[in-house]
Amino acid sequence: MRAQRGFSLLELVVVLVLLGVLATISVALIRQPIDASTDVQRRARLADAADQAMSRISRDVRLALPNSLRVSPDGRAIEMLIAPMAGRYRARPTAAGGGDLLDFTQPDASFDLLAPLPQAPAAGQWAVVYNLTAEGLQANAWAGDNRAVIGSGSTDSRIVLAVPFQFPFPSPGQRVYVVDRAVQYRCTPDGRLLRHAGHPPAATMAVPPASAGALLAEGVSACSFRYQAGSASRRSLVSLSLGLSREGETLSLLKSIHPPNQP
Repeated sequence: MRAQRGFSLLELVVVLVLLGVLATISVALIRQPIDASTDVQRRARLADAADQAMSRISRDVRLALPNSLRVSPDGRAIEMLIAPMAGRYRARPTAAGGGDLLDFTQPDASFDLLAPLPQAPAAGQWAVVYNLTAEGLQANAWAGDNRAVIGSGSTDSRIVLAVPFQFPFPSPGQRVYVVDRAVQYRCTPDGRLLRHAGHPPAATMAVPPASAGALLAEGVSACSFRYQAGSASRRSLVSLSLGLSREGETLSLLKSIHPPNQP
């Protein structure tokens, strides 16, 4: 009878080595698409977070009171007054000689609008006429010389002031803006982007302001705000630069906005 034979130790080792090589190749082939999918998802989350932050800032910049934007000296904070509504005040009487005109020669308590606003202004909001700058003490809503508190009883076609107020300069376009809050965006040293809203306007920019900050983005690796004031012939320009980093991945966005600057 023929003797029965099994695998030798050398043959078994060779088989195990070949199986290990095949397993390593298989794992590498399977892992590459998985890693690629994870990288794509991570970049998508970064892009979504950066885009949401940029969109929120852009929306507030476009709603800003003309010439109220200001940037901190280090360029890591930007502040503005939000004006959700605007209209034209009555500067001349009607054909019949009526109408509540806005008087610039003495404190005035109310005035009519030439066209209705989207809604009646709320008490505590501000009426601003002819804002030219965010610095200095004249024609500056932050300083308050052209900013009056709106009182109760206002309608969509008439603004009633809480206290009679004398605006220093008339607007060439008879424009009056309704301002409801101050907003500041700032990047912190620990890599957060915060939005502060509701703090009282002040002539000098404070970073951080008195209001609490809401978290807008984390992992901020780069942050820069720049503002170039406009003129009668040139629109103002706001440049936003934001970089977010997460799990070794970095995404940078740059956006330019032309906010309104006609007072």
